Amino acid sequence: MKREHPSSKLSVVRDAIDVVLRGLSTLPSSPEIDELRKKAEGFRREAEGWSSAPPTAEDRERLMKLVLKLHVDVLKVEQEVGTK
Repeated sequence: MKREHPSSKLSVVRDAIDVVLRGLSTLPSSPEIDELRKKAEGFRREAEGWSSAPPTAEDRERLMKLVLKLHVDVLKVEQEVGTK
């Protein structure tokens, strides 16, 4: 099995955060959307900090799980907005 280079794993996390932020940018402003955006921006800042100090595998996995949960939360809001 081919092992991924650590920088490609970081790229996956950053790309996932960008997908969440793009999804949020299409939604009307609300307190819920603002809170989700703040979380995503905080995750982005954490991932950007990895450029100077690479994360442990556990930190990277933890953040990716948080980003995936955030992605699910954004999809739920998109569905709610779409049904209104």
